[in-house]
Formats: sequence, C-alpha cells, structure tokens
Amino acid sequence: MILFFTLVIAICWILYELVLWTLSSYLIGDSVRQFSFTIWFFMTGMWIWAYLSRYLEKNAIVNFLRIELVLSVLWASSVIILKILYLYFSVSGELFQFFYLFITMLIWGFVWWELPLVATIYKELKIKTKSIISDLFTFDYIWGLVASLLFPLLLLPVLWLYNVSVFIWSLNLLVCFLYIQYLRTHKVYLTKYYFVVVGIILYFIFLIFISGKFENFYLREYYKEPILEVHQSDYQNIVLTKKGEDFRMYLNGNIQFLSLDEARYHEALVDWPMKLLTETNEYKSVLVLWGGDWLAVRNLLKYEDISDITLVDLDPKITDLAKNQIDLVTLNRWALLDKKVTIIHWDAFNYFKKTVKKYDLIIADFPDPRDVGTAKLYSKEMYIWVDKLLKVKGVFITQASNAFFSNKAFWSIDKTMNNVFWNSLAYHRYLPSFWDWWFVATQKGWLSNIDICDKLGCTVFDKDYQLDKEVLEINTLSHPKIIEYYGEWYKKFNL
Repeated sequence: MILFFTLVIAICWILYELVLWTLSSYLIGDSVRQFSFTIWFFMTGMWIWAYLSRYLEKNAIVNFLRIELVLSVLWASSVIILKILYLYFSVSGELFQFFYLFITMLIWGFVWWELPLVATIYKELKIKTKSIISDLFTFDYIWGLVASLLFPLLLLPVLWLYNVSVFIWSLNLLVCFLYIQYLRTHKVYLTKYYFVVVGIILYFIFLIFISGKFENFYLREYYKEPILEVHQSDYQNIVLTKKGEDFRMYLNGNIQFLSLDEARYHEALVDWPMKLLTETNEYKSVLVLWGGDWLAVRNLLKYEDISDITLVDLDPKITDLAKNQIDLVTLNRWALLDKKVTIIHWDAFNYFKKTVKKYDLIIADFPDPRDVGTAKLYSKEMYIWVDKLLKVKGVFITQASNAFFSNKAFWSIDKTMNNVFWNSLAYHRYLPSFWDWWFVATQKGWLSNIDICDKLGCTVFDKDYQLDKEVLEINTLSHPKIIEYYGEWYKKFNL
C-alpha cells in the first residue's frame, strides 16, 4: 500500500511541475526560460528541503499526513493565486517572478519531504522489503514518467490548467484518506484527521463552484473585452473576444489580429509583395506559413493568376475555428473552401525538409520571436530553407514585429535575411492595434536593392527607426540573439 502512495505522489509532483511551467509560460512568455526557472526552483528546493526532512522524522507517521493535507490545499489554490498576482503585478516582471519563486519553492519543500518520510514510515511500521530506497525510487520515477506523457497528450488539452490542478489535489487527498485507513491496520488511529479531510473537500467544492466565475473575472480583467470563446489546443491557449464590430483573436495572451484594422496588416503582408510579381503573366504558386486564421489566404484568392496556395500551420485547432467560428468565417470569407488551397498541419522546418516544390511567393506570418521556439523561425537556417524553395524572381515576405519598440529585433531580422539573400527590403505600416509594424521582403535573383517604399507606396523610415546594424548580430539556431533584442526593448517600454 505504501508503494501505491509513492505512485500517486510521483504523479502529483511531476504534473504540478508541468502545470507551473505551462502557466508561467502563458503568463510571461519565453517558455525555455520559464522551464529553466521551474527546474532551478525545483532542484534548489530538492536539496534544501530534503535536508530539513530529518527534523520531521521523529513523528514521521503523522507529519506525512499533515504534509499531504497541506499540499492538497496548495496545489488546488496556486493556479488561482498566481493568476491574481499576475493581474496586479504583471507590470513588474521581477516582482511576479519573486511570487512565482516563493510559491514554487514552498510547494517543492513539501514535495521533497514526502519520500524521506515514507522511508521512515517503512521502518516505524516494520514493513518488510528487500530494499526500501530501490522500491521507492523505482515507483517514483516510473510513474513520474507516465504522468509527464499524460500531461501534454491528454490532461492539458482535455482538462486545461485549472482542472489539472483540481485533478492533482483530488489524488493527493485520496492518499490522505487511504493512508488514514491503512494506519488502522497497524493499530495507529488518526480519526480526528477525517474532519480535516472533510473540511478540505468542502474547500475544494467551493473552488470548483467559483472556478467558472473566477476564470471569467480573470479573462475580463486581463483582456478588458467581452470574451466570446476560449479554447486550449495541444499548442496554445486561444481566446476570441468581441465588442461591437471589434473582433479579436489572442494566442497565449498575445493579440493575433483585430478585425477593424487587420485589412491594413494583410495588405502590407500580402498585396504589396504581390506587386513585385505582377511583371509576369505566369500562374503563381504561393506558400503561406502559420496564417491559420486564413486572412492572408483570403487576400491571395482575389488574384486570378495564382494557381495554388499551400498553407502550413502547426495548430489544427486554429484551422477548425477558421472553418466553423462564425465571426472568423465571415472575416476570412470561407477561404478554406476554395479548391486552390491545400492545408498542411505541420512544423514549418519539417515541411521545408520534406517538400521539393518551388514557390513564386512565400509568406511568413509567424508570431514574434519571444522564445527559442519562435526565434528559430527568424534564423539564418530558416532563410536558407526558404531560398531553396523560392523560384528565380520569387518573393519572400515575413512580418518582423513592432517598428519602434523592438527595432533591434527588426534590424536583426533584416540583417539575417540579407546575409542569405543579399537584397532584403524593409518597410513598415501603421496599424491602430499593433502601432507601427515592420515587414522584411526579398526577391530571389533580383540583384538591385530597390527602395520598396518607392515601388509599393509604403512608409519610409525616419531617424527614430534607424539603427547601426553593424553592432547587431544575425540570428541563428545556435545563437538566437533575437530573443535578447526583442525582450530588451519590450522590457524597456513595459510592453
């Protein structure tokens, strides 16, 4: 029975490590950094609290139960606590990180008291086993492995973060109840703790009852707009809001588009680069990367000389919404139904490695380079793959973040692309929802570095946007410098 308890607590601690990492990544971004912080807090707590567990061994049988009870309350409450703290302290990233550290270390403290106390309980109850340590760690690691697989494949997509935390405390409370029952077989009676278990159950019922109201409150305070729909895919949190004619999509808390001005964005992303291809009468093949809201495809479909469009997007949930969500369908004008379009749900890098097809136009509507996963989409290696797939005189265009606040990141993208193509063309356009937004384009085999703004009628750069590119580094997979550039400017302006 003790090994069963070890099994359950192993599932709990690995799941909660994943919950904390995922939540902090959603709230703060930079998933690699947050994962590293979570592991660091975890390992730090591991040796500190494991050492302190010797002071609890004197009354190990009761202390183990007390720890499980406290953990159940902490696990059930922490998602709510962290979200509230983020609402009121998100402007100061360091202060929120402090609260995150404190709560994480507190939880890991109790977690790393568990196994040493279980080993002591074995001895006090005189349970026969060949190897206490071997049994405990075997069950702990095996079931930790099982839980780490269940989290991304089943628990997060089905239950979401809040309900996963509810699932964890229910397991933890189950251990408490069964542990009290098990002790009775060894003539150890902790009957008074039944009342504590019942009290915690009532607290949990209260948390479940308010969960919907709390989530609505959190979303309303965070987005400041009426929430239309919320979805959790295998890859990201998706929120749709609508106020009057203002319809928006947010991915992991970051705005994807605003219906009132998205036409200006997609004109700069799609229609202006298309002008560079109008000199030929040949039918054109187009590749759209990311763009799962289908707004870029909508603009492409008005050109009769486009023969086929391939859209590569990692998340099928976005495509499903673009096909079925009425506001999004109205906005993209049923672009998914056009016979010219082929949909591929795949990572862009993997698609580049497998495909041999050449394109006249490649459009990259990637998210901003906030972490390693997104920084690779703006890397030299990425642009080398793009170059291989472009036809001669083919055009490549990528969005390149905010023009003023993250100009270091932009000029790094421009420099990186120029390192591959030698004729990058930079331009920007004002968008009410995104402020001033930048784009970088290139035309393969067109040797002259034309002034794209003269050709397309876009906005020229003034002195506030200029930067000495010589001091900037290009962005590569092995050295994703763009993350530093992006974070530096957004932190400076509290964005």
